[in-house]
Parts: sequence; C-alpha cells; structure tokens
Amino acid sequence: MASLPTESVYRISRHVEIKPGEGYREAGANTRPMRKWTALARSQHDQQPFRDKLEAELAVGRKNTVFIENINHLIRDKHDLVDLLAEHIQNNMVKIGKKFYRQKEGIPQGSVLSSLLCNYFYADLEAKHLQFLKSENSLLLRLIDDFLLITTESLSAKKFLQVMHEGIPAYGVSVNPDKTLANFEATINDRKVPRLVHNRHFPYCGSFIDTKTLDITKDRERKKDLGEFCARSWRTLLTGQP
Repeated sequence: MASLPTESVYRISRHVEIKPGEGYREAGANTRPMRKWTALARSQHDQQPFRDKLEAELAVGRKNTVFIENINHLIRDKHDLVDLLAEHIQNNMVKIGKKFYRQKEGIPQGSVLSSLLCNYFYADLEAKHLQFLKSENSLLLRLIDDFLLITTESLSAKKFLQVMHEGIPAYGVSVNPDKTLANFEATINDRKVPRLVHNRHFPYCGSFIDTKTLDITKDRERKKDLGEFCARSWRTLLTGQP
C-alpha cells in the first residue's frame, strides 16, 4: 500500500450529493432525499475549481442530483495517510467482557477499507500472474474475489483454470474445485472441471449471461445454494462471440 500514493502531499476536499429518495415519482410519495458525502484526494497543486470538476467529471451523466461543496480542505502528507492506514489495520482493539484485546490478524470486521484493500490485493495478483489475459479476445471480470473470464481463446481459458487451481501461495489464494464452473470440457490436475451442460444461461453473482449472445438477465429465482456457490468462485466462459 505504501507504493500506491503518487503524490507527496494531498489536498482532500469533501462535498455532499443530494438526490430524491426512491419512489419519489409515485403519486402521494413522501420520501426523504438521500445524502451522500464524498471525499476527493488530489495533488495540492491541483487548483481546479469545484464547478469545473463537476462539468468535467463528477456531474457527467448524473441526473436529479444537487452537489454542494464543503469549502474546508485538508492537507495530508502521504506518510501520514499510510500511518493512519497501518494504525487502523494493526491497532484495532476488541473488548471481550471487561478486557481489551488487540487484533493481530485480518481486517477489523465492518471496516470501510475491507473491500478497497481486497480490490488492491487482487489487482496486484492480476497484474503479476494473469497478464496473459491482456488480449482483445479476453475479458476478465471480478466482483471482490469472484472471477469471471469471458474469452474466445480456448488456450487462455484452460491456462486461467490451471493457474487458479494450482493456487498462488504468495497471496494465500487457493481454489475450491467444486466452486469452479465452465461451459466447456476441461480437466485440471486429473480432475474434471464442473461444466454447464444443455443450458445457455451462465450464472454469475445473481445474473445470467447468455453464452451465445452475451445478453445479461437477472436471476430472479436465485436460491441460497446458488448464492453460496457464487461466493469465492472462479468461472470461465468460453464463447464464440468476439
């Protein structure tokens, strides 16, 4: 994480986004507006006015939303930010009964950084071990730790399965073969990979992907066992569509 900051000092600004509550168009609806505070970190030399940032980035494609800037900005050194992150991860205190314990392993439960750190972790894994998928004929998707590979290249599909099934010890990553799914026949380490047969709808995290057209539909009859199957799974979809 210490290698990620590109600036020595950051200017951190905050703004609030206000938009109507759900169902506000319905007759007689009495919904409260929704508010979301957002923080932006940029170089201390970046003096772009908030209005210009709205027009160029923040408000693009956003409808029915009011943006209000907080005029107070914070200046933070990158070392201070890394130290704050380390303190959050390494010095979390847990109270059990009347005693306090310092958490020594893992990320504090409910931490706002959990999914963010997870994404950085797997992004680094992808950059170092899955570079062979950087092709116009392959698309690698990931939702937290659930991977989906869509490709027209059978060799890339089989190599992806091989790499993930062999595991990557440096990252503590291992795969449960029973939670892998492909729509073609494949054998990894003398074990057949579970295969989708006689069905064009490939499941992925509550959705279905048509293996012929790549159309996406919602899985409205998703059962608990399918949800458990989706968690921490590695999937490969081999398609004839470019």
